[in-house]
Amino acid sequence: MMAPERFPIAVLMHDGFYGCGTGAGTSNRTLLQELLAHSSPSTDILVMPIRLDPSSSEYDESWHAATKALLAQTGSVIEALDNGTHGQLRFGGLENFRRVVHDASCRLHRRFAGTNGMPWIIALDVPFLGLGSVLGPELAKRLILVPRSTARIHAPGDLDRVAWESAALQEATDRGARVAAISAFMRSHLQTDYSVDARHIIDLPNGLVDADWRQPAGQALPLPPHAADSFMLCMGRATPYKGYDDVLDALQYLKRQGGPVPHTVLAAVTDGPVVTDYQRHLAWRIQSEHLNVSLVTSFSPAIRALLWHPALCAVLVPSQAEPFGRIPIEAHAAGAAPVVTTTAGGLSDQVIDGVTGFTCDPHDPLGLAAAIHRALSLDPEARREMRDRAGRDVRRRFDHSAAVRTFIKQLGRLGD
Repeated sequence: MMAPERFPIAVLMHDGFYGCGTGAGTSNRTLLQELLAHSSPSTDILVMPIRLDPSSSEYDESWHAATKALLAQTGSVIEALDNGTHGQLRFGGLENFRRVVHDASCRLHRRFAGTNGMPWIIALDVPFLGLGSVLGPELAKRLILVPRSTARIHAPGDLDRVAWESAALQEATDRGARVAAISAFMRSHLQTDYSVDARHIIDLPNGLVDADWRQPAGQALPLPPHAADSFMLCMGRATPYKGYDDVLDALQYLKRQGGPVPHTVLAAVTDGPVVTDYQRHLAWRIQSEHLNVSLVTSFSPAIRALLWHPALCAVLVPSQAEPFGRIPIEAHAAGAAPVVTTTAGGLSDQVIDGVTGFTCDPHDPLGLAAAIHRALSLDPEARREMRDRAGRDVRRRFDHSAAVRTFIKQLGRLGD
């Protein structure tokens, strides 16, 4: 009996195929692109995304088209997975996680059971952490789990999910799977908070590729007239742990001090047009406290294009929890300076206080206000020097293409 067509690498994705609702989505597609670019020309890649229907608010037609075009150039095969949400949600909850790993396991076994060519299975993010529990022994040994976050970081009150993640990681590594760490913080977090043995962790550090250094096509988000000369930018997913209330507290404090505070574009966004309770809370604060802030609620690539805007005077990253956090290094790649960030999680490794930006503790609005004040006090020459140092630092320490090349070599050694 002839063996079925071999796919040496299978990439499972929860975000970044049909759309990009989080930084994980950007990182997932970037990793996929780099795997395609740096794998052997004879390497076939099977891509298995959690299916999103075009009717989903999380579906992005232009993003999906670009992903398909990328894969069409390489002849990669796409096989969508079902997580039980009828194509409406890419994440969901524990029952959806269990549904999608069962579907993935069935499909992988149908393709590869009884063949000589076992694939490497790269499973991108939390919904797939349970895969190591349901794969057969040979496939489990070829599994690389890539958690871009965990419940202990972003949902510590969800005890059921914390327990599920802990059990899933333990069982996967007991069966020979590896866990990839996207940052030094995540390596420590996996060992300390999830008891993952260091022998089962391999490094796949996040970072930037050449395309991230180029200004995106299209227009930047339009600015209010009074922001045309100078503005600050704070952007990310609309969730409290991103620290937006701390930013508003800091801006209120600076306002009371009487010094000039530039307009702030606060892009606390979701995938769809529906405004969430948290976004309404932010809007209420901005209006009732008479803050010089404009709130953006829907995601658009035009927001990121603001990093190249000549009137941008500071980038604020006030996160209270962050496994990696791409915004500081994206800002540095765009030549935006200075960056003001907390030292939460993976952010602590990205900005050197007073050298490549300014930092403060998370959950500290007064410390954030002080850091913003330091940033706004830079003269043009000091700003230029900080921008140049930051750009050099990112090129040296956050080269994702080099990290993927090293990762692929590791897979070769692990397979020997």
